[in-house]
Amino acid sequence: MNKRISFAGPSITDREIDSVMDALKNGWYENYDMHVKKLEKTFADYLGVKYALATHCCTQALHLACAAIGLKEGDEVIVTDFSWVATAYAVAYTGAKCVFADIEPETWTIDPDCLRKAITEKTRAIMLVHTFGHPAGMDEIMKIAKENGLYVIEDAAPALGATYKGRKVGTFGDVACFSFQGAKMAVSGEGGILVTDNEEIYERAKLLSSMGRTDSEAVFWSDMLGYQYTMGNLAASLALSQLLRVEELMKIKRDIFGWYEQGLSSAPGIRLVKEKEGCKSNYCYPSLLLTDEIVADRDEIISGLKALNIHCRPAFPRMSRFPVFEQRYENPVAALVERRGISLPSAANLNKRDVSFVCESIKRLIG
Repeated sequence: MNKRISFAGPSITDREIDSVMDALKNGWYENYDMHVKKLEKTFADYLGVKYALATHCCTQALHLACAAIGLKEGDEVIVTDFSWVATAYAVAYTGAKCVFADIEPETWTIDPDCLRKAITEKTRAIMLVHTFGHPAGMDEIMKIAKENGLYVIEDAAPALGATYKGRKVGTFGDVACFSFQGAKMAVSGEGGILVTDNEEIYERAKLLSSMGRTDSEAVFWSDMLGYQYTMGNLAASLALSQLLRVEELMKIKRDIFGWYEQGLSSAPGIRLVKEKEGCKSNYCYPSLLLTDEIVADRDEIISGLKALNIHCRPAFPRMSRFPVFEQRYENPVAALVERRGISLPSAANLNKRDVSFVCESIKRLIG
């Protein structure tokens, strides 16, 4: 069988191994949170924000973001209809209602025009996603938020290193969250981080993340319903060493996309998701849309690639179709991407020959 061409996977060097070994040997007793604190400070400094809070996973960071801004039952949050479901579930955990907006066909990020139309008197916040590492249209989104007095949460889970008009994503809204899950550009196995410039949001998220413990009345006293969402030293040591290589890791992803762009440029009916002017994508998951020129079934193409040991991923189903959400939405662009979108292999161990094989295989399968 051909070499496995994985959908995702990290670049691990001696730097990561040394960092984890340091945490394993020395990250206990009085140093129990040494690597966590260093990760938080380094991440905040990298983005240029005031506060960072490391969590066990990004879903927890998103939940903390929603809880820290005070979302509750009766509130509405406008959410992109195209994302991993944690984006919407983080809102639902608070009791607030998700109102799903469509996406832009070029970037698969939330469409500001659709966002604006979804606002009601109950709308409290916007939950956007920098989809697959491509920045959302932050100028228009922030303008809409300011006009309507809305909080903005940036789900930047896969978007570490991406920039919008020269400014790093995760620095526009009231609060943002990134992921170190094993399929992301920078990994810790599992892990996430919440960032903000708002001290009140940070302090509330920090309190909620540690079971609401204040010790105000006694040792182990909790003043509110909280959660155990903190990150441990071992995971933090790996995330930290990856963060210190962020530009190198981003170059790997962007090189892989460049090879796809070159290899698929002659294929009719394939539309790659490319960065828009003023945006710099980290191309965490290079993706394409099969246009009407291609009659082949998307799922059959993915199955054909898998038979060649090439592991792609179909585009996300619309979250608004999930049983937990009662109201249904049209969102035709997200519906089209759901049927005809493919995310391509972008594991860090791929080389130009691997990507060329993927491109040639796709062209054969689409006829």
